[in-house]
Amino acid sequence: MSLPEKQFESDYYDENYFAVPKGKKFPGADGKMQGWSYANPEGEWLGCEPIVKAWKEMFNPVNMLDVGAGRGTFIAYARDIGLKAVGFDYSKWAVGSGRYKRCKPEWLKMQDATRYWPYKEKQFDLVVALDFYEHIYETDLDHVKKEMFFTTKKWLFLQIAVAGSGGLQGESKDGYSLKKGEPVPKGLEGVAVAGHVNVRPEQYWIDYLEHDEFMLRRDMKNFFCGLVSKPVIQNWLLNSILIFERVTD
Repeated sequence: MSLPEKQFESDYYDENYFAVPKGKKFPGADGKMQGWSYANPEGEWLGCEPIVKAWKEMFNPVNMLDVGAGRGTFIAYARDIGLKAVGFDYSKWAVGSGRYKRCKPEWLKMQDATRYWPYKEKQFDLVVALDFYEHIYETDLDHVKKEMFFTTKKWLFLQIAVAGSGGLQGESKDGYSLKKGEPVPKGLEGVAVAGHVNVRPEQYWIDYLEHDEFMLRRDMKNFFCGLVSKPVIQNWLLNSILIFERVTD
């Protein structure tokens, strides 16, 4: 499947997106068709283990929600160390036939983040969203933000692809925002192929995610980076790691 005509829907995030090398087609700068995917047949990433161990040391959560969990790899590793981790993703393939083999079906469900989430207020000690916000159209951000802060009891950990970091984010420091229901503009096909519809500078997200009941904890980012080796999170360090703590009851 190539780029959608107007909007990234659930079926775009299929086996070609996650597993098949160069499975997603897009026109390159030279006009010739090229391919891209995560090219990960099993959904395995050994970096999950040191990261979830760092979360446990930092936040000491009993339970955790993984928003945009993909195939559930982080959920499985969090379960390994005793966290009651669950999550959801927009991709039918990721939560179905493509689910990470160690992630049980009852831990990972299909859910559109732009719809109301099936969770209670302050239900989760820790909510994580990794490479998630850049997939949300600007018109849907307010709803997603509301649901995310609503479900978070104490800690929110975000890793967001930001403008100017190269690769799928491009070199422009200003970034871009695709309009829902409109075709991908020419020249952005090579970055939008990953489903990145809203790629902004880090400060955009810091300003947008400001919340009266939460504090941005820059010191906790430094703590996290001290617990996990740089080779594991080298791509995250190119992007943005934001940690928020609820400061009101």
